[in-house]
Amino acid sequence: MPHRREALSADDPFRRLTPRHKQCLRLTYERRVTKEIAAELDLSVGTVNTYCTEAIALLGARNRREAAEMLHAYEQGDPTPLEVEPQSEGVPLPPEPAAALASEPAADWRSLLPLRRKGAPDNDLGILLRLAWIPLLALAFAIGFGMLAIGLGVLSDIIRHFRQ
Repeated sequence: MPHRREALSADDPFRRLTPRHKQCLRLTYERRVTKEIAAELDLSVGTVNTYCTEAIALLGARNRREAAEMLHAYEQGDPTPLEVEPQSEGVPLPPEPAAALASEPAADWRSLLPLRRKGAPDNDLGILLRLAWIPLLALAFAIGFGMLAIGLGVLSDIIRHFRQ
C-alpha cells in the first residue's frame, strides 16, 4: 500500500518538483535565458538544462516555457493550472514536428534542412530526407572546392602576369 505522501505526489505533479526545479522555472517565467539562470543560481548551464528538462517531464509540458507558466499558475492559486494557455510573447514555442514530410509540402524551407530546430531534442527529418542530404552535401563540397581551386588558379595567373 503506497504511503500518503506518494499518493499525493502521484495526484499533484507540482509536489514532485524539487526547489531547484521551481527556481529554474520561476526564472524562466521571468524570461531569463539559461546562462542568466545558471549565473544567478550558481549552477552550470548543463545543470540548469537538466533541471528544466526534468521539470518538463514531471509536469507533462511541451517545453520549459509552458512548464514555467504552469508552475506560475499553480503558485498563483489557479484551480486548473494544467490547462494554462502559452502566452504569445516571450520565449517562442518550438515548431510542431513534421509528421510526414513526404505526404504534405513543406510550409517552411527550413524544415527541410538537416539541422535540429531550437527547442527540439532531435531533428525531425525522415530517413529518406536524411539520406538525400548525403549526396547533396557531397556535391556542395565538391562545387565549393572546385570554385576555390579555380579562384586560386586565377589569382596565381594574375600574380604571374604582374611579375613579368
